[in-house]
Amino acid sequence: MEGSAPSKPRHIALLTEYDGSAFYGWQTQARGRTVQQVLIASLQELTGENDFHLVGSSRTDSGVHARGHVSHFQTASRIPADRLPLALNTHLPPDLAVLAACDVEADFHARYHALGKKYAYRIWNLDSRPAIDRQRVCHVAGQLDLDQMRQAMPHLIGRHDFRAFMDTGSCDRNPVRTIWSLSLSVAGPLLTLQIEGDGFLYHMVRIIAGTLLWVALGKIKPDSIPEIIRSGDRKLAGKTMPPQGLCLEHVYYDPPLFENYFSRMAEKGEDYVQFKME
Repeated sequence: MEGSAPSKPRHIALLTEYDGSAFYGWQTQARGRTVQQVLIASLQELTGENDFHLVGSSRTDSGVHARGHVSHFQTASRIPADRLPLALNTHLPPDLAVLAACDVEADFHARYHALGKKYAYRIWNLDSRPAIDRQRVCHVAGQLDLDQMRQAMPHLIGRHDFRAFMDTGSCDRNPVRTIWSLSLSVAGPLLTLQIEGDGFLYHMVRIIAGTLLWVALGKIKPDSIPEIIRSGDRKLAGKTMPPQGLCLEHVYYDPPLFENYFSRMAEKGEDYVQFKME
């Protein structure tokens, strides 16, 4: 009697969201709990397979959050991709969730095929510090000149050598990156910087946020940004902001991945209803 043919390996991409507060970053390491380790453990429990090579689109640092992190792996499991999120989430802790999954081609690579990323950095600008959102925003007290910040922002757009906005310890040999867009939204005391680009150096988003903060505090002139970029001198840029304000929002691919998920989120929009006693 012939044995059954082995299942053909499948290649799966995952869209995940996590609160980075209790993680030592995404990538597996010896000194603490990481997103990659927890995801691999859940995949092993679900499928019974022991040899998982999970590759991530971004190695977020300790304390950094993500709403749209992408990773990929190979498996012999026959669980349909649309059922994987629910199945995996029963094995995951509350601070990590799989939002969507899809089958991808065998040569897909979550990191090397990424065309760009969108990050958000959130600042709570009020004298009193936040309690509920303390792990999701960076608290900055005092008055900020947001007009000065807005004047500085266009100087960062485009393709530049961003070594002045890179901390030591980076593995990137080429410091040239392209920033596609940079925006600032204000909702009461909550300031949200959103930045999109083809890639980011070590701590680059946090340093850009710190530099714009220094502009808003009057420590750096808006029109000095081009000279800081040309100098390549890290000491001339602003400080590296704390990790808890940073969130990876979206990773871009061609063809797009998980557009159905993001479209559904956009369609939900916001519906505000208020009832008052007469």
